[in-house]
Amino acid sequence: MSYKMNSAVWNGVFVVPNCVVDEHIKKAGGQQVKVLLFLLRHNGDLLDAKAIAKGTGMDVGDVKDAMQYWKEVGLVYEDGETPPEVAAAEKSISILKALPDVVPSYEQVAARTLEDANLRALFNEVQLKLGRTIGSGEQAQLLMMLDYYGLPVEVILTLIEFCVSREKTNFSYIVKVAKDWGEREINTLERADAYLRELKSDERLWKKFVSNFTVNAPNYTEKRFTFLKHWHVDNKQSIELILYAYEIMIERIDKVSFNYMNSILESWKQDGIKKPQDAMIAATKRRDNLSGSASKTNTSYDSEKVKERAQAPIEYKRKKREE
Repeated sequence: MSYKMNSAVWNGVFVVPNCVVDEHIKKAGGQQVKVLLFLLRHNGDLLDAKAIAKGTGMDVGDVKDAMQYWKEVGLVYEDGETPPEVAAAEKSISILKALPDVVPSYEQVAARTLEDANLRALFNEVQLKLGRTIGSGEQAQLLMMLDYYGLPVEVILTLIEFCVSREKTNFSYIVKVAKDWGEREINTLERADAYLRELKSDERLWKKFVSNFTVNAPNYTEKRFTFLKHWHVDNKQSIELILYAYEIMIERIDKVSFNYMNSILESWKQDGIKKPQDAMIAATKRRDNLSGSASKTNTSYDSEKVKERAQAPIEYKRKKREE
């Protein structure tokens, strides 16, 4: 079945930027799209969260959560702020220098090996660490690491040990890691040791996060981990609070979107919410205030039930779709 717009409604229109559909239609949740459409319809007006909530029928807290997504990607900013660059949140924090994939010729490797005893020692040591003989092609790639990637012998050997510890001794993988280290300027033993310590810490953090899922734990991606590390390390938010944000994300949009989680967690950071229990109580109070029920202002909360729900393992099951 195909769909068409009713031409009768074209007597009144407003503009929607192409990037909303091209870049964000798959990422944004329903509430995020809802608040943006309302803002676009009233473009030029100064609207606060209360006005948007009234116009959309949403809770003020949910409006703030949804709007945080558009602030993160640079489409929306608050009055008094400098307009951000579009999609600034998608940019890499640091720009790494790109290194060329220039592999020396067999003749160059042979000549260097004859004149450089350190290079011969490197080849021998690499063979010992890999437990096999390396050919001329792999020797050329090791020379490339020295000459073009700027990695000294001791750093290359540390890198080889790291790859062996992960049981990844294919040379294409080793070269990929070497290029990454060269671009990050991990060119001393001190920097290599610091980087490996950080890497182990990062791995422990991700394992700690996914260990809380009974089924369907989210797959690792660099972007997802960047979000997780930002929340836990930069924002000082607990794993329990992050898991609760994950639960809310699934309840609201029924899909995994770390961008959506980020809008929730950044909003909680601004509101000083540090525990799942605090988030639950704040949400209940917002609903009570929205309904205008003054009798609920002194609501008592069963802290044990709240704590039990907040700390329970997450079992993520998609909702059944109606045929």
